[in-house]
This record gives sequence, C-alpha cells and structure tokens, in this order.
Amino acid sequence: MTEKRTEEMQSTGIEPNAESAPAEWVEDVASALSEPASEEAAPAPEVDVNALLETVARLEAELAEARQQCADITEKSQRLAAEFQNSRRRQERQLAEEMERTSAHIIRRLLPVLDDFDLALAHAPEGDETWEAWVEGVRQIRRKFYAVLEEEGLAPIPTDGAFDPTLHEAISSAPSETVESGHILETLRAGYTLKGRVLRPALVRVAM
Repeated sequence: MTEKRTEEMQSTGIEPNAESAPAEWVEDVASALSEPASEEAAPAPEVDVNALLETVARLEAELAEARQQCADITEKSQRLAAEFQNSRRRQERQLAEEMERTSAHIIRRLLPVLDDFDLALAHAPEGDETWEAWVEGVRQIRRKFYAVLEEEGLAPIPTDGAFDPTLHEAISSAPSETVESGHILETLRAGYTLKGRVLRPALVRVAM
C-alpha cells in the first residue's frame, strides 16, 4: 500500500489493513465519506376552499332535511296518538251508553214487580201477630229489592206538587176543594227516573 493511500485512509479515520483488498478499501472509504442526505420537509397539501364550502353546504342541507323528517315524524306520531285517544274515548262513551241502555231496559222490566209489591202491601189485610210478621217480612224483601235498583240510579218522581208534563202523565182530572188547580190530586202509579232521566212517568189525577 502506498504512503499517499495510507494517509488518505488515516485522514478518514480508517486504519490501513494490509490484508484488505483494494475493492473493500474503496467501499470503506466511500462509506466513511458519505453523509446522510438531509430530509426535506414534505410540502403542505393545498386546501380547496370551494370544495370545502360545498361539503359544508351539503352537510347543512342534509341536516336540515333530517330535522324536517324528524319534525314530520313527530307531528305524525302526535296526530296518531290524538286520534287514538279520541277513538278510545268515543268507544268508552259508546260502551257506557250501551250499558246504560241495557240497565234501563232491565230495570224498566222490573218496575212491574216493584208495583206488585207496593200494591200487595197497600192492601195487606190486618191479622194476628203471625200475619203481621209475615207482612213485615214482605216489606223487608221489597226494601232490599228497591235498594238494589236504587244503587243503579233509580229514584222516585215526586207527586206532591204541581203537575209537570215532563215527569207526570195525567190520566184524568177532578175538582177538589183541598188541592189547588193544576196540582196532583192522586198518584195512580209511581214514576221513576234513572240517573236523572225519566224512566217511567208517574200516572196521576190532576185537580181542576
């Protein structure tokens, strides 16, 4: 190895090796002399403002459409809920009316039984204590029977005042010295209301 080559190797920090081949020495020198290339910063990407504005506008439009769909669905749900409530109230009202009609029909058919009780008790003959006890038992049955009807809303129509064509039905009229004209002189058959409605008018005789 020449002195000049040895000095070049020493100047690069590589100790000469007599056993190293010239090709290997060249590679060592090239590696020692080479310096890592400085990395250049990547250029910042360009921003397309128009494309960004278009994206924002599109998203805002989609949001507005979604809000409108949500409002439409909410309104439809509220309308359906209101219709359901109205339908349920209507069905409940119809059911209540049907039950009232059925109740009125049954009670109207039971009124003749109540009339028979009243007629029998009004004409019960006097007798001994055993007979009186039997009559009192019939009165108790009549009271229980009427209590059941009363719980359903049955009430008697008063007949101790002036004649009222909405409550009374006049069968006849007669002069009277004790009852004022146009007032009820006698009750021929009791009348009843059911929950405030006339179920059967009272049959009366009116003073002239």
